[in-house]
Amino acid sequence: MAKERSIIYVNYSPYENAGRIFDYLLDRYQLVVLFSLGFHKLGQNHKSNVIHIYKKGSLINSYPLYQVAGPKSLVFLFLPIKSFLVLIQILYHSYKMRLKYGQFNYYFTVNAFTAWIGNLLRKMKVVKKTTFWVWDYYPPIHKNKLITFIRLLYWQFDKRGSDSNQIVFLNQRLIDLRKDIGILVKNKKYNLVPIGTKPVEKSRTKNTKPLKMVFFGVLKQSQGLDLLLDTARKYRLNNTELHVIGSGPDDGHFRGKCKKSTLKVKFWGYVKEDKKIDEIISSCDIGIATYLPEERNVSYYGDPSKIKQYLSLALPVITTNVFVFSQEIKKYKAGVIINYNKKELITAINTIKANYNLYSRNALNLGKKYDYKTIYKPLFQ
Repeated sequence: MAKERSIIYVNYSPYENAGRIFDYLLDRYQLVVLFSLGFHKLGQNHKSNVIHIYKKGSLINSYPLYQVAGPKSLVFLFLPIKSFLVLIQILYHSYKMRLKYGQFNYYFTVNAFTAWIGNLLRKMKVVKKTTFWVWDYYPPIHKNKLITFIRLLYWQFDKRGSDSNQIVFLNQRLIDLRKDIGILVKNKKYNLVPIGTKPVEKSRTKNTKPLKMVFFGVLKQSQGLDLLLDTARKYRLNNTELHVIGSGPDDGHFRGKCKKSTLKVKFWGYVKEDKKIDEIISSCDIGIATYLPEERNVSYYGDPSKIKQYLSLALPVITTNVFVFSQEIKKYKAGVIINYNKKELITAINTIKANYNLYSRNALNLGKKYDYKTIYKPLFQ
């Protein structure tokens, strides 16, 4: 594939390479400028708010962006200030690089606020075209009034996402929602591009003792890791380990809970290298993604990058029926869909253990369907 010239890519850490999208950009473009922005602090090894510049797939320069530090409890209160700094710095640095490298072919992002910034850069002739890959919707329903206000504010930028040259959605649920409230034209067809995978060649045979389960992602209670920890407290999970890859705002909550658990838990913290993440997940047997099935959970409108990672490595999945993608897992028998229920979780673990080779083979077959090298082409047309 002949490489196109240049692209500016903006995303929030640690999702820059979710579904191997960054790998795809490095393969496709000669010059890639990545703005990696931080929202949650993910541990000492995590460096966010930085610009990386890649030429022909190799990193040639990297430098930090200015950021405001604040206590975790005030993260949403500081958000308008942080967003203003993001706006100014993306505009400033992008314009400087326009003078050095010439006009960029594309500006690409997955966030409504940064999509709006991209459209400003297009008007400034810094970029030729903008692509907004819509990853989420934040329901303005939350017990915290400040979070409700921030989500309503964010929604104003989401409405302006239609100004992008190209809008692509993760799933039909995101399209239907916007059509129902009048943001998208009802009789117009929009491209769907889900999160991709990088599938291994062969499925797995369970040969580990003890049974190893893995949770990969940002540590937030909405991700549902509490269910497994509470289940382990009620039921004896003998010869079972849990490996947790990632960090996040509720890191302390989970570490504290695990001290009282009979389950053997290994916290890996934030892991930067994709190869290391793959090694840890590959050493495990079952991927855990038991999201909380509640109305304010933003996962309801997304596509599960952690599940795609599990499937890529032929791990059967246990998840709740939150994502649209859950129906594909059920159809392919690539895992077990449960209600947010301790007894159902135990049954799911035993079901996969009893038919492990079949579930692993099915998981990989589903993973191959979403190979990132083929499904990302409609993003840039």
